[in-house]
Amino acid sequence: MTLRIRQPQVTDTNGNALGKRLIWVEFDEHGPTSVRWHQGERYDFTGKTGTNIKTGLPVREMATARDARIWVSLDIEYLWED
Repeated sequence: MTLRIRQPQVTDTNGNALGKRLIWVEFDEHGPTSVRWHQGERYDFTGKTGTNIKTGLPVREMATARDARIWVSLDIEYLWED
Protein backbone atom coordinates (compact mmCIF):
# COMPACT_ATOMS: atom_id res chain seq x y z
CA MET A 1 0.00 0.00 0.00
CA THR A 2 1.11 3.53 -0.75
CA LEU A 3 0.08 6.55 1.39
CA ARG A 4 -0.32 9.83 -0.51
CA ILE A 5 -1.65 13.31 0.24
CA ARG A 6 -4.34 14.63 -2.11
CA GLN A 7 -6.64 17.68 -2.37
CA PRO A 8 -9.88 16.57 -4.06
CA GLN A 9 -12.81 18.81 -4.91
CA VAL A 10 -15.42 17.96 -2.24
CA THR A 11 -19.18 17.99 -2.89
CA ASP A 12 -21.70 17.68 -0.04
CA THR A 13 -24.86 15.56 0.01
CA ASN A 14 -26.89 18.46 -1.45
CA GLY A 15 -24.61 18.82 -4.46
CA ASN A 16 -22.88 21.95 -3.16
CA ALA A 17 -19.19 22.35 -3.99
CA LEU A 18 -17.21 22.78 -0.75
CA GLY A 19 -13.84 23.43 -2.35
CA LYS A 20 -10.68 21.38 -2.00
CA ARG A 21 -9.81 19.51 1.21
CA LEU A 22 -6.53 17.96 2.31
CA ILE A 23 -6.79 14.18 2.76
CA TRP A 24 -4.46 11.21 3.15
CA VAL A 25 -5.13 8.25 0.87
CA GLU A 26 -3.85 4.67 0.80
CA PHE A 27 -3.74 3.02 -2.63
CA ASP A 28 -3.28 -0.52 -3.84
CA GLU A 29 -2.81 -1.58 -7.47
CA HIS A 30 -6.57 -1.14 -8.17
CA GLY A 31 -7.18 2.27 -6.58
CA PRO A 32 -7.84 3.93 -3.24
CA THR A 33 -8.35 1.62 -0.24
CA SER A 34 -8.69 4.11 2.62
CA VAL A 35 -9.06 7.85 3.15
CA ARG A 36 -8.13 9.82 6.26
CA TRP A 37 -9.83 13.18 6.35
CA HIS A 38 -9.18 16.39 8.30
CA GLN A 39 -11.90 15.40 10.80
CA GLY A 40 -9.76 12.45 11.87
CA GLU A 41 -12.16 9.88 10.43
CA ARG A 42 -10.86 6.88 8.51
CA TYR A 43 -12.94 5.73 5.54
CA ASP A 44 -12.24 2.23 4.18
CA PHE A 45 -13.22 0.79 0.79
CA THR A 46 -16.53 -1.10 1.15
CA GLY A 47 -16.11 -3.20 -1.99
CA LYS A 48 -18.72 -1.16 -3.89
CA THR A 49 -17.71 0.43 -7.17
CA GLY A 50 -19.71 2.38 -9.70
CA THR A 51 -19.85 5.33 -12.05
CA ASN A 52 -20.74 8.87 -11.00
CA ILE A 53 -23.80 9.82 -13.06
CA LYS A 54 -22.87 13.51 -13.47
CA THR A 55 -19.18 13.08 -14.32
CA GLY A 56 -19.06 9.58 -15.81
CA LEU A 57 -16.01 8.85 -13.63
CA PRO A 58 -15.42 5.43 -12.05
CA VAL A 59 -15.82 5.67 -8.26
CA ARG A 60 -15.39 3.67 -5.05
CA GLU A 61 -17.50 3.83 -1.92
CA MET A 62 -15.72 4.35 1.41
CA ALA A 63 -17.22 4.09 4.92
CA THR A 64 -16.21 4.70 8.53
CA ALA A 65 -16.75 2.24 11.36
CA ARG A 66 -19.82 4.35 12.26
CA ASP A 67 -21.19 4.00 8.70
CA ALA A 68 -20.54 7.54 7.45
CA ARG A 69 -20.01 7.20 3.69
CA ILE A 70 -18.23 8.99 0.87
CA TRP A 71 -17.60 8.21 -2.79
CA VAL A 72 -14.24 9.00 -4.40
CA SER A 73 -13.01 9.02 -7.97
CA LEU A 74 -10.22 6.52 -8.56
CA ASP A 75 -7.69 9.33 -9.08
CA ILE A 76 -8.95 11.13 -5.93
CA GLU A 77 -9.63 14.35 -7.85
CA TYR A 78 -13.24 14.29 -6.59
CA LEU A 79 -14.91 13.29 -3.31
CA TRP A 80 -18.66 13.22 -2.71
CA GLU A 81 -20.22 13.06 0.75
CA ASP A 82 -23.07 10.55 0.94
